Amino acid sequence: MEFSLKGYFTFNKPLQGVEETLKEVIDEANRSILVKGVPKGKEGEGAKVTAWRIEDGKLYVEISSGRYVRAHDALFRLRKLIGAELGKRHRIGVRGFEVLNYVIKVPGFKGDLSEVEDLLGDRGVAELTGDLLTIELRGVEESDLEARIVDRLVKALVKPEAEVEAPKALLVPFGHVIEQSSPKPVKFNLEVASEAEKRSWIKRFPARGQWIFTGPMVGLLKVMRDLIVENVCRPLGFEEWMFPRLIPLTVLEKLSSYVEHLPEGMFYVCVPPRDPSAFDEYKREYTLKRVLRKDLLKDILGEPEYVLDAVQCPPFYQFFSSETVRIEELPIKVYECMGGWTWRNEAGGVEGLARTNEFWRMEMVYLGAPSDVVKIREEVVSKTLNLVDKVLELEWRVVVGAPFYLSSEEAKKRKIDISSRDKIPTIDIECYLPYRGKREEAEWLEITAASVHYKHYVSAFRIKEVKGREIWTGCTGHGLTRWATAFLAQHGFDPSNWPSAVRDRFEKYGPYRQVKTLEWP
Repeated sequence: MEFSLKGYFTFNKPLQGVEETLKEVIDEANRSILVKGVPKGKEGEGAKVTAWRIEDGKLYVEISSGRYVRAHDALFRLRKLIGAELGKRHRIGVRGFEVLNYVIKVPGFKGDLSEVEDLLGDRGVAELTGDLLTIELRGVEESDLEARIVDRLVKALVKPEAEVEAPKALLVPFGHVIEQSSPKPVKFNLEVASEAEKRSWIKRFPARGQWIFTGPMVGLLKVMRDLIVENVCRPLGFEEWMFPRLIPLTVLEKLSSYVEHLPEGMFYVCVPPRDPSAFDEYKREYTLKRVLRKDLLKDILGEPEYVLDAVQCPPFYQFFSSETVRIEELPIKVYECMGGWTWRNEAGGVEGLARTNEFWRMEMVYLGAPSDVVKIREEVVSKTLNLVDKVLELEWRVVVGAPFYLSSEEAKKRKIDISSRDKIPTIDIECYLPYRGKREEAEWLEITAASVHYKHYVSAFRIKEVKGREIWTGCTGHGLTRWATAFLAQHGFDPSNWPSAVRDRFEKYGPYRQVKTLEWP
């Protein structure tokens, strides 16, 4: 991989009598600063100033590099060194720099040129000659380089080494079944949402993927929550916290995986001005016509400043953002469900209670040493399976899930190494829904997803360990609405046919009144 950058530095004073100083600085940079951190034997992959000149009070430079100390990183190092030496010797300061041309060459490229062009947009042009991809960036500003756009571009283009099949790797597609329970007798075979509405357990809300839950459904959801707390959270030492659900964009921008892969899966929130007069025309139109003028709202509301939480765990990472922890005081394990709904603009449309835009879930999230995080994830999965199998008496399976950083569509294009459990980013627990058809052919319902994030969120939120030791995060999300759906799909709505552990708790939350009107259900 080759990087070639041309640009110039600007200064606060004329560059007079500094040629010798600049020669010394640039020679020193080429000898040491621009190859610092390059592995031994790979010095040719470092960076080098290949040409420079002073013209019109500016210092023009040309920098080339390999994959180590990329040209833009070399530019930052050079700026720091030049600024220090010119400031000390000549009282001249560096104001900034401008990039005139930036070319990246990627040999052995096996992707699609159109995908590269889509990724670049108007930031540059790409050309593919054989398997050599050449990208010329346009309009690159200092702020772009500081935001690491070149590194992210390269990361998106170059296939990660982790995905290259190793000799002992066991690669499978996402959705591969790892473990499965024995078939259980089918006691019920009706679509859950339709039957629940007939029994007045739920009523459709006039919006996509939303329901009103009445007493019996609320009771069953609380039973699911209680059973997970009693059988999984407390035995493993998790403490209950409470998270915000309105996530500011300043936190969202740290969740690169969701912004890059799932921006269409979130609901965005605009903040109204605290000026009642701004709504005068909007109120007047409603008062006179009883019409909500959305076109007027567009002129009143500002740009989106928040998203409704779609994944539930970001507040945990934000809690530790830019903080320093001590590995001896880890792991930290919390669970949360009191914050309320989770919102997600579901892919592939909504479906009854199995796939909704607004749903209730419990999140278990943990921070610790890598071995602790892997161990916790396995303990959570083990105890969850025991609850699903022994207490709820459900038919289940464990599959390789789409990892936290990919959409389902993107995950389908890739494979994962399952030669050891710690190499699997996400493990899903799914339950059979008889109303969807034969178990061998039907789509099963994911009720729990357990992920190891490795260093992803530790790096994104700048969580530090006091001695620089490696720490990871992980999370497990239990979709409580889906747990209740899977339970009803297999056991039906008659509590006398339910496992005793569920029936007894359900009755404790009663009695339940069947609400009816002349028109409903």
